[in-house]
Formats: sequence, structure tokens, C-alpha cells
Amino acid sequence: MKFLRALPMMVGFVELIHGCIQFDLSREVSFFATAQVIGTYPGTSREELFGVCVSRCTKDIRCNAIDICSENLKCRLIRGWTPLTPGNVSEGVCLRFQMMCQDGYFYDRQNESCLQHYYCDFESNPESACFFSESPSDEFDWTILSGSTGSVGTGPTSAYHGLRYKYIETSAIASGQRAILESSKTFQAKTYCLTMYYHMYGDTINTLTIRTQKGNNAAIDRWKLSGDQGNVWHHLSGVNLPLDSQTKIIIEATKGSSFTGDTAIDYVELWQFACP
Repeated sequence: MKFLRALPMMVGFVELIHGCIQFDLSREVSFFATAQVIGTYPGTSREELFGVCVSRCTKDIRCNAIDICSENLKCRLIRGWTPLTPGNVSEGVCLRFQMMCQDGYFYDRQNESCLQHYYCDFESNPESACFFSESPSDEFDWTILSGSTGSVGTGPTSAYHGLRYKYIETSAIASGQRAILESSKTFQAKTYCLTMYYHMYGDTINTLTIRTQKGNNAAIDRWKLSGDQGNVWHHLSGVNLPLDSQTKIIIEATKGSSFTGDTAIDYVELWQFACP
């Protein structure tokens, strides 16, 4: 990716240049699409919003884009790249200016290169873009759903991001049985950062676990949470995963003692660097 140097900042809808970093207008997004937002800042005019967020973005190594939300007099720092779905752009339209790479890649500020971005948003079925697939060694599968689960007192009422999420339906499953997702990509030998949203609401929620497994060795727990966490989506801000070509990632949900144990996940992302 080439940067332009020694050029002044330009305020407009085509490109924005600040020092040696160029931001290109990528698309309209909804003000309510917050999955990749690092921070939100106020301003009194469009010009001031540009100045506030471009300056902050160039100083924050996590930042790859900015949103200019003139209707709301806000600007936002964005970690990632052009959103996977546009969201409801009829309400609160923002303009996203991006450090551009080819589709499916994002600009890694630390390494000054374009890196592939792995994600699962569960918006399509089959999930051609998702880097996880159902494990052949589990007792039952995860389910993609839009809206509420079929049981009262458990599960989310909607996705965190977009329209669909993945969850375990526990009404007809024996206690202790597991639904397992396994990564389907080959990784480089380095530490990656996994982020996601999870929903664990219900009196008999059991356990949600993230593991890594190298070859036929015993899997290693990297993150685990058990029990009712309330009727809300929570953000797992980052789990460091040491990976290589022989190591896979596992996301496992275990069924509790009754039907009120519907655990859900949404918007799983894997970044090619250690968590900040």
C-alpha cells in the first residue's frame, strides 16, 4: 500500500490525506454499526470532525479507518476495514474513510502491510467466508438463527451484528453434550488475536471455551466462561492464540442440565497480530 507524503489534509468525500497516511472514502455505514469502533468523539462541524479523528487515528496503531457522522456531529476510530454488512443506513448515516487494501484484507499499522482478515459473521448459509466449520467429533451442531431462540428465559432476542448469530439449541440435548467449531484455515507461526461477541443467558448455562490444539496433542484452554452472564451481548476484547500450520482453534459450548442453556456467539474475528 502506498502512502502520499508531505501533502496537506484535504476535507472532502474523495480522499483525506494527513501527513503520510491517505484515507479513501469506502462507503456509507450506519451510526449504529459499532462492532469495530475504538472510540467516538464530538465535533461542531464536518471539518472539525475530520481533524479530531484523523489526528487520533494516525496516533493509534489499532486504527485503520475513520467514520465521519455529520448528522450526529460525531467521528469514530475504526479497527478493521469496510464493514461486512452496511447496517441500517437509513438512520444515522456516516461516511467511512479507509486505509485501503484489497477486499478481505486490512492494513496492519504495526507491520505496514496488508494482512488477510479472518471473520465469521454468520450472515450467510453456507458460510463460505467463515474460518470455522462444524467439528466431526462433537455430539451436536451449532445453529444459525435470526431473532429469538425457541425457549423462554434463555438465548438472545437478536444478533449483535447484522441479522444472524450462531447458538446451541439445548431443548432436546443431553446434559454435558458439546457443540464444537474448529478452524478450517492454515496459519502462520505467530500469535493471533481472537475477538468475538457472546451471549450466555439462562439458569442452566454451562460452559463456553476457546482452545487451541496442535496435531494430536491435548487441547489447551485459552479462555473459558461458565454460568448465566445476563441477557446481554458481551464483547471478548481479545484472546492471544499461538498458532502455526499444525494448530487449530476450537470454540466449544457445553449443554447444561436443562433447556435454559442456549449459549450464542456472533461476529468472531481473528487478527494476524497479538492482542493490544
